[in-house]
Amino acid sequence: MGRAVTVRIASEFTGRLQLTVFPYLLERLIHVRHDPSIALPDLSRLIRMDPALCFMAIRLDRSMGSNAQAADPPGIDDVVSRIGMAGIDAITTQALANQALNGIHHRQGLALGWLWRHCLTTAMLTQMLALERRYHPVEEAYTAGLLHDIGKLALFARTPAACAPMLTDPAQARPLLKAEEQVAGSDHGRIGAQLIHRYTDAWFAADAAEYHTATAPAVVNALPLVQMVWSANRLAVEPHPSSEAYQTVAGLMNLDTQQLNRLSRAAQKQALMVANELGGIPDSPVKSLTTDTITIPLSQAIKTSTVLSSVYQDLLTATGRSAIMRVLRQSLCVFLGIDALIMVDHDPNTNLLIGRFAAGNILPRHIDRLRIPLRASDCLPAISHFSGESVNSFSAAQRRKLTIIDQQLMAYMQKDGIVCMPIRPDSGDGGAMLLLGVDDGDWPWVEKQTTLLKAIVVAVAGALERERQRCDQRDRRAADRAASAISETRKIVHEINNPLSIIKNYLKVLALRTNDQSSATDELRIIDEEINRVSGLIKSLTSPSERIPIHLETVDVNATITDILGLFRESLPGNSGIRLSQDLDADIPTIASDRDRLKQALINLLKNAIEAMPDGGTIQVISRMLEGAFRPVGNTEKTGHIKISVCDDGPGLDEAIKNDLFKVNVTSKTGHHGLGLSIVHEAVTYLKGSLQCESAPGGGTCFHIELPTRDNESENRTEMD
Repeated sequence: MGRAVTVRIASEFTGRLQLTVFPYLLERLIHVRHDPSIALPDLSRLIRMDPALCFMAIRLDRSMGSNAQAADPPGIDDVVSRIGMAGIDAITTQALANQALNGIHHRQGLALGWLWRHCLTTAMLTQMLALERRYHPVEEAYTAGLLHDIGKLALFARTPAACAPMLTDPAQARPLLKAEEQVAGSDHGRIGAQLIHRYTDAWFAADAAEYHTATAPAVVNALPLVQMVWSANRLAVEPHPSSEAYQTVAGLMNLDTQQLNRLSRAAQKQALMVANELGGIPDSPVKSLTTDTITIPLSQAIKTSTVLSSVYQDLLTATGRSAIMRVLRQSLCVFLGIDALIMVDHDPNTNLLIGRFAAGNILPRHIDRLRIPLRASDCLPAISHFSGESVNSFSAAQRRKLTIIDQQLMAYMQKDGIVCMPIRPDSGDGGAMLLLGVDDGDWPWVEKQTTLLKAIVVAVAGALERERQRCDQRDRRAADRAASAISETRKIVHEINNPLSIIKNYLKVLALRTNDQSSATDELRIIDEEINRVSGLIKSLTSPSERIPIHLETVDVNATITDILGLFRESLPGNSGIRLSQDLDADIPTIASDRDRLKQALINLLKNAIEAMPDGGTIQVISRMLEGAFRPVGNTEKTGHIKISVCDDGPGLDEAIKNDLFKVNVTSKTGHHGLGLSIVHEAVTYLKGSLQCESAPGGGTCFHIELPTRDNESENRTEMD
């Protein structure tokens, strides 16, 4: 195909193409759609009967990216399942708008009816030939047969008056192809192939469309699907194919003529049954589509109103920003042929336009890496942002001023140009923007639809603003519920503190009655400290964590370990089989730290180790003074540090959970919530230390806490460092 012809096809039959659906089938689809008992398979059956509806559904499916991972070509039933009811409504609305815009007269309606039945017969016959030839997938054969004449529908949409007589005379194939060259600069086969290549992934169907008008000797060397569609096209003629056609196809398909005659009659009978079901091919003017008084401006108004009513309805039911963007993407693709778009948000802190959403098969997933600096005030997005108006790259003057950013965006979307449209709600606040990728051939059509495009964007802006208000309202309700919960918690904490205070007073009385040298004195002291720790934990429930100051004090690490092990020894049942031992480095100095946090970490580690050994075992706590390379979190100089190890000889940890060990709800023990180790990790991080785990299945487990010997931070440091 020559370069000039390719450009002509790209210009005439791309994004602004309005394919016409067979009116009787469209009427049935609308009627069935509003039956509440109807399911997707019922609608799929109707869509797979019309080449225009089938093409629009596959195009929408590809634009949505839902078929990106499929290994096989798109099947119509699978396509309908993916686009869902919302997608069917979108293509139905588009078809309605196209019918309103294109005033189809009686003669043109007859041509359209003949073409529709021919395509349906060809699809059914191609499917039968695929079964005979054991070609897979059979669904691909049906789709290729249905779309083989999509180029004729494209010609009809562009020049219906000139194409109507051409469509109804299949016996004049050669002269008609020459006439098509004069009308459109190319024949309908190449136009159809261009459309299928551009908007679908049905590559073999595109070849079948391009070569279904080729000569018999040329098709001998074609791939099987091209041969089957070529053969079905020749046998799907009314009232019946010629004997010469049967003989030619029989030689190509390696089937006898009687078998082909049986298949051809079966396909034509099925197509006739469908036509009778829908009301047959029209033999009188279709009143709703032949009113000569409808002018082009009125038709455009009808189209815009129809489209917007559909968009508004979808936006009203869209919940969440992603659902709103789905409606936008679907609307731009179906009604304007725009399948590449990016949405960016303005970040006032960095003065950047940051990518938030992208659509189109050619766009990568990591859209948030797109960052456009507004200091580059000459680029189109910046001009649109500051002016609040739409700008595009298509005017001759603007093309001479394109910046590198503009060129990158065009290459990024693989389009000839871009259109920048601010998304501003009625309040005027916000800095979102749409970047639309458009090709040169599509721009004249898109420019004529500026009113519709702006109306869709305004509708989406309103939906996004309503969603923001809903989120704000939800956040306010959540804050109110949190404040109410804190108020109730404060009452409970107050009541808990009362008995704790009484217990502390009795401990003081007991301490006065106890000999200072007895072991009971230390035990009472430890109990008093634990009550203080419980009181502090309860108090933290009602205080914003960022306002709780760190409690720095002089901590004797070895003494703290000894106290905790003493508590556990006294509280363990005699038959537990748990043995606790300690190996403490006498050279460890006192440190300035939070004693309660350290105790919290050690108690949870010991409790975790005990629970890991229900049949008993040995737990050893080791402390060591280390020098050198450890750099505590938050400090800028190397210092000495303390290492505390809690080791058990239990079953060890499963490798599957080791990477997520310190996350909430991760546990290997039945009936536990997986909170202990996450609390330990939080406490050690708070103390500006580090926590590591060594374990192997059947080889026991060791947790190592490393702490700095001094704290370089201010005493006013809070819990949210």
